[in-house]
Amino acid sequence: MARSPLTSVYLIPENQTVKPLSELPAEMKALLTATLVFLGIGVLVALAYLDASHVGTGGSVWITPHDIALMYRSPGVSVTTLLSLAHIHMLALALVFWMVGYIFIHSSFARGWKIFWSVLPFGAFLLDVSGWFLTRYDYWFVYFVLIGGGLFVLALTVMMLLSLYDMWVV
Repeated sequence: MARSPLTSVYLIPENQTVKPLSELPAEMKALLTATLVFLGIGVLVALAYLDASHVGTGGSVWITPHDIALMYRSPGVSVTTLLSLAHIHMLALALVFWMVGYIFIHSSFARGWKIFWSVLPFGAFLLDVSGWFLTRYDYWFVYFVLIGGGLFVLALTVMMLLSLYDMWVV
């Protein structure tokens, strides 16, 4: 019988499937839990940095769309700087999105939901980054940054929490 290219790539015997999260041994659950918790803390630290670095820029005590837009519209932030930041963020976040998504697709949730949530952060971050560049030319593109950033954080949060639930509660 011919082997499927997919089973060959992942080195999974043809008659075996990957175990769902709830059936993994305790040591694998512990590793995946530590990974999700660590990445979750990393996202929270990034949000704290965003708040600390932007708040008050426009004179408010709370971070506002105006504060974020000012950052991208300031003369000190060149296209070269944005390209450098986009490059670093895209490479690093691709790994974060992949790790969390890979864990999540092994959950017991419906296939459509697994596809939706695991792909959403990639598209959302592209919206976010495009907003960085476009806000330089029109203030209203700051909402690309807010919507894109909000969606990728939401997707990561949903996948992390549902994966942990599926791993330990189901």
